[in-house]
Amino acid sequence: MTVDGLPDKLKIYRISGSKYWQMRLYNLGRYTIQSLKTTDIDEAKVFATQIFRGLEASGIYVPKASKDVISEASNQQLLHDLIEDVLRAELEKVSRDEIKHASYVMAKIRLEGLIFDFFKSHSLNRINAQVLTEFLTFLTAKKLAASTMQGYIAHTRKLLQLMCRRSIIQAVPSFPSLKAQPNSRGAFTATEYQAILRRSKQLRTETFTDWGEGNKAWIKRDYHQMPCEMNWLIRFMVYTFVRPGDIRQIKNKHIEIIQGAYNYLRLNLPEVKRHKAATVSLAPAVNIYKQLLAYQKSRGYGEPNDYVFFPEELNRRLVLDISGWSFNWILKDLGIKAGPHGTDRTLYSLRHTAITFRLIYGGNIDYLTLARNARTSVEMIDKFYASTLSAEMNIALLHGKRR
Repeated sequence: MTVDGLPDKLKIYRISGSKYWQMRLYNLGRYTIQSLKTTDIDEAKVFATQIFRGLEASGIYVPKASKDVISEASNQQLLHDLIEDVLRAELEKVSRDEIKHASYVMAKIRLEGLIFDFFKSHSLNRINAQVLTEFLTFLTAKKLAASTMQGYIAHTRKLLQLMCRRSIIQAVPSFPSLKAQPNSRGAFTATEYQAILRRSKQLRTETFTDWGEGNKAWIKRDYHQMPCEMNWLIRFMVYTFVRPGDIRQIKNKHIEIIQGAYNYLRLNLPEVKRHKAATVSLAPAVNIYKQLLAYQKSRGYGEPNDYVFFPEELNRRLVLDISGWSFNWILKDLGIKAGPHGTDRTLYSLRHTAITFRLIYGGNIDYLTLARNARTSVEMIDKFYASTLSAEMNIALLHGKRR
């Protein structure tokens, strides 16, 4: 039942499991529930009124239609509770396999980090388009990339949608426009790729010593000379389209050699970015894998459950450090660490190179076939690769002559 003189959102009631009257108040998207510790209805009304007046005086209670600024303490508590609810919904999506756990972790980092830092000082029931413009300025000052800022906007929108559903705001304000320009993906040219392969072999006999003044070597001594596996790893990535993250997970049991009308590797890799279908390699990958497998067997590895690359390293995160550092050594030695447009190149650039080479030299390959085999989307292929290669992809047409 309601109490005269108090909001309709405040109710007092009885439950079967208790002899006492209970009070429930819905305010700013959350319930306050409290036992009134009395069996007398008149006393219950008095106690409920006293509790409500206390909430009102402290600024914790804000009428639904009120545009008054919420007190700082109440605002932070409300924001904290809303973020917890958004994250709870995201975690439920993980349990339903709608998103990966890594997506939940990213949402948690952003919502509990910069999003909370900004909105804790802005009254949540007064958020409008101007506040969101200030939020974008706040993110810009952090020197975040446009694509990263778009991620923050997406998570903020989920927060605002929840606030709208709970009548804290009347509608979700419009966000200022933000366009992320597609950047060059740092692929290598055919000439650079051949130079990388040659240098990966030449550095096997050299020892790295340029750690910088006052810096200690942080890579195991075993890898101060270029690992033999790096040449195979580089070529394997280009002929299979795999990501660096795949390198640390691939086991021999994930690879099947197919020889017939076409020679290729069938790869059944662990799921990544919600892609789990088998992919196939280009023909050269078959001999690369055979050579690598023979090398690993000579060292006592090569069993189905052994890792393909650096199987001796039980800490698989270290594999990315070793391969990434070794590859950067090659690039810096050749003077091609930065691309023509200043793009920093890393081990990931080999995946970009693989996709780029297929677009240039792969005949009439369609985007869908390439996207599926590279475990990405057609949108990504078109946006980040094909859009920058149109001239070279159509070189035959540009150089053709009428007959």
